[in-house]
Amino acid sequence: MKRRSRLSGWWIFLLLVVAAGIGWALVTRPWEPKPTLVAIETVTAGPASRVLAVNGRVEPEKKVEISSTVNGRVATVPVIEGDEVAAGEPLLTVDDTQQRATVSQANSQLDAAQSQIQQAQLNLDRAVALGDSISQKQVDDLRFAVETAQKEADRLAALVQQTQDLLDEYVVRAPFSGSVLSRGADPGQVVSSSTSLFLFADLSSLLGEASVDELYASEVRRGLPVKARPAGHAQIIDGEVSYISPRVDSSTGGRLVRVTLPGGGDLDLPVGLTVTLNIIVEQRDDAVTIPRSALADIEEPAVYVIEAGKAVLKPVQYIDWPSDRLIVLQGLANGETLIVDGKAVKAEGALVAARE
Repeated sequence: MKRRSRLSGWWIFLLLVVAAGIGWALVTRPWEPKPTLVAIETVTAGPASRVLAVNGRVEPEKKVEISSTVNGRVATVPVIEGDEVAAGEPLLTVDDTQQRATVSQANSQLDAAQSQIQQAQLNLDRAVALGDSISQKQVDDLRFAVETAQKEADRLAALVQQTQDLLDEYVVRAPFSGSVLSRGADPGQVVSSSTSLFLFADLSSLLGEASVDELYASEVRRGLPVKARPAGHAQIIDGEVSYISPRVDSSTGGRLVRVTLPGGGDLDLPVGLTVTLNIIVEQRDDAVTIPRSALADIEEPAVYVIEAGKAVLKPVQYIDWPSDRLIVLQGLANGETLIVDGKAVKAEGALVAARE
């Protein structure tokens, strides 16, 4: 009797297990294919921009390398790196002892020539005063002597001016108001016209300078707006493209672009500081954009959308651009459900469902 009761209990337990398995199967339907859970977004047209982001360096709009036009030994250097200097102020002097002697000698010769003019003119005046008592040839000779003395004095005056101008060259002056970026000479050093003495710049007007890859350089034009952000600064500077190099650097494949940085001088941005330049190449008021990840892993450009629980492949035309989102020109309409990760779909027609 106890054995029959024990067997009945096992049968009841077994029936319960079978019933639970049948219930689970009816609910989960393991024999049916399960949809792949995917991230989605609803296609919506709106304002969009194509932005080319490049890193560049802060550079002064006006920068020159200064050297001396004369050879010699440096006498004084009254400035150091970082000094602000007004236009015309001395930056460096070369020992001018010998040149000053040359100027002094030229002045002495000019003084002597002017004395000769005075004497020749006096002789001529006396001869003219004698009237007919002196021959015309003698008068003409005296007049010629005055003219000769005047020509010699004129020549020596030009020589004095030339030697004085050369003496002025022994003082290297600031070509405009600006700052000393670097100094390449010290007192006692012998310099020549090939010696770089100073790197000098006007830091009140700055530029952002960058190299743009040749793949996208043709899209950049003068006047395009730019959002510039210097490294270490939260402030965004609104600038514009002011210069595009007419050539591509064959060694780097880049094209030089310069961007104005209005007010950059007020921020005391150092030359060479990294600056991110976001060049706004195009702005659209009503454009469809998709994440780059939505592109299907096939040769032709296409994306997947969800229709009736299935992945439907849609060919698209888009503007290829180095950004996370792409502007779609054809192939998608407002309201469609786009699968964000196109590579997650194995094939068209696969069952898919939105991931919550």
